[in-house]
Amino acid sequence: MLVITVLAILWLGYAMSTITVPLLVALALSYLFEPLIERLQRWFHWSRTVSVAVILGIFMTGVVVIVVPTIFLVVSQTGSFIASAGSGRYADLFDKGVALLPEDMRTQAEDSKLWIEGKIPWSAKVFGDDQSTDSLVPSKAENPSVNPATEPTSEDASMGEQAPPQTTDAVTESETEEDQQLQAMVRDEVARQLGGGIFDPSAGLSSTGDSDSSIAKDGFGSAALGFVGAGARRIWAFALGSIELGLLVFLIPFYFFYFATSYPKVLRFGRELIPEDRRTRVFHLVREMDKAVAGFVRGRLVISAILGTIFAVGWFIVGVPYSLALGLLVGVFCAVPYLSAIGVPIAVTLLAVEQFSIPDTERMAWWGILVWPTLVYGIGQSLDDWVLTPFIQGKVTNLNPVAIVVAVLAGGSLAGLYGMLLAVPAAACLKIILRDVFMPRIHAWREGRAADPLPGG
Repeated sequence: MLVITVLAILWLGYAMSTITVPLLVALALSYLFEPLIERLQRWFHWSRTVSVAVILGIFMTGVVVIVVPTIFLVVSQTGSFIASAGSGRYADLFDKGVALLPEDMRTQAEDSKLWIEGKIPWSAKVFGDDQSTDSLVPSKAENPSVNPATEPTSEDASMGEQAPPQTTDAVTESETEEDQQLQAMVRDEVARQLGGGIFDPSAGLSSTGDSDSSIAKDGFGSAALGFVGAGARRIWAFALGSIELGLLVFLIPFYFFYFATSYPKVLRFGRELIPEDRRTRVFHLVREMDKAVAGFVRGRLVISAILGTIFAVGWFIVGVPYSLALGLLVGVFCAVPYLSAIGVPIAVTLLAVEQFSIPDTERMAWWGILVWPTLVYGIGQSLDDWVLTPFIQGKVTNLNPVAIVVAVLAGGSLAGLYGMLLAVPAAACLKIILRDVFMPRIHAWREGRAADPLPGG
């Protein structure tokens, strides 16, 4: 019954993830700040309510003063990077790098690029191979009205000559037909956008607006209604998104205040549910689980925030573009030890693109492009290995980096953000139960000191 109850609660939380995710975030924050709340009570002799209120006030001030401007900067830098990549800015660097490779490796690089473009269609813009703009102009095969004789031949083009001029009437007719086809394409798209999904009371059906005939039949009023309806839907979606964001911003501090002030009561309630003869064993397991979870939640997340700041500031100093967004992203990867190394080639590539876009006299030396971003990462990683991890986290997680990655990916694939929030604590607790409860019984059975622990044994 206990197992069924726990599984039912987890399923119910996943089914109501819109409600439970703010609850889990607030619960994690209250768990994270619990040692600080106890120290404030002990040092200043404050009540628990005052201590929580002070922490909440400082936390909200930090969010407004630091986090919100940082988010705007990160969004701005991310948008600028996407725009630069979409314009093909990094395609020249890729082509130059491929040209320096040996012939066999060059072929493999081109094949890899084609494979990536096949799997990720939008990557063609990054590599400069996107031909979507050409699709707006009808080709000669799709437009038989275009006379091939009017096009200059390759031989004429190579000799710098122009094809013999055709008659004015033929050229005008060809251009008119092309303009009509382009106008028809534009009208069809406008009709589809304006009339799509708008309810037509006279017909009793949803008007699809797949062609310009619907506009001609219904008149300008229907098109205007479709435009107003599309705008109203966008305004309504924006309003709902703003309300959800506002609720999220309000609910997390609200839940945190009550979770943090009631934390000791929750612990006392949990202790009273444990039978007297099992308390010693259960308390030992709970303490081990608390060490493992706290090592990740209180330790690794704090370390990730520190390293993300170090990488962002360091890469900004050495000239890496989009350093703030990249540093904070790599800081997230620091939750798993040494996974942050993925940021080094990205930083080097961004710096190389930035340097190749300026005149030769102002460029950084080629070795500096490789050394400076790598040096920043080396300093941050050394601080993590020798200072941050020993003093903040220690060795209490007992979780392998591979286990952390697998747990996060599994939780995300099963239950999205809700699963990712529960993944690492669940993995840590499961490992402790297997290590301290199941494995000793299995070893005793294997050595002949106990009966078969498996059902039916």
